[in-house]
Amino acid sequence: MKDDGILIPVDFTEVSENAVSYAIGLAQKLKSKLVFVHAYSVAYPSGTPIGMATMAHNVTDTTASQEKINKEKLDKFLRGFPELDKLEFQAMIGFGATVDVISGLAKEINTSLVVMGTKGTASGFDEIFIGTVTEKVTQKAPCPVLAVPEDASYTAYKRIGVAVDTDSMDNRIDFEMLSKLLENYNAQLHFVHIADKQERVPEKAFIRERFGKLLVPNQWSFTVIEEGKPEEGIDEFLTETPIDLLVLLYREHGFFEAVFKKGLRKKMLYASKAPLLIVK
Repeated sequence: MKDDGILIPVDFTEVSENAVSYAIGLAQKLKSKLVFVHAYSVAYPSGTPIGMATMAHNVTDTTASQEKINKEKLDKFLRGFPELDKLEFQAMIGFGATVDVISGLAKEINTSLVVMGTKGTASGFDEIFIGTVTEKVTQKAPCPVLAVPEDASYTAYKRIGVAVDTDSMDNRIDFEMLSKLLENYNAQLHFVHIADKQERVPEKAFIRERFGKLLVPNQWSFTVIEEGKPEEGIDEFLTETPIDLLVLLYREHGFFEAVFKKGLRKKMLYASKAPLLIVK
């Protein structure tokens, strides 16, 4: 079982600052320890031979100096969050590629959740999510990843949406974090399925079989949005069921392509403007 630690990567941007504020709200509710990490690499002179910047090497005066500078920068950044005075937290520096530092540390400390910020655009969530550090971390991290849109503010979860399909019977997915959120927030659980014309639509019995342990004693519902009237269906669903957190179930092969290739799911993600939790 993983511990209650929450890992938050920091790059000093406004998006990162918002993710930190969001993670603090979560930690206060879940009584979790926070671990902040900043990944850095050494800036080599422009005349450095090709390949030298990526070669394995011993710690030098340059790397030691960079580590100190980045640690001081991280400490200064975190002093801007007075709420941390009442929470258990740790600030760490990691040398190397950002994705490797984050996923490696998540595994090393056995963290239960990674919280990262995402920058949105008018073109849609998927177009700025696919190929980003956040997406790559969801693939490599050994735990769930929470992607927080730049304009999302922390709020207690009243309604949690779970996007499901006929492949959601994968029993390897760990629902420990989702179960913990449901328990601590006493949130309602709303399953939603966006169906293609020829797709076999899951029934309520399917939901009970697969997610039974999550349904009691929480209230839950199951909505099917058919392709015939997708726009109306999604708008109606989000109007009647405002979602505070949207959950996607990770699949190793073709997961994000399957999720985002449909314009309907894209609208679901972007229109909800809710943080996205990837469980795996």
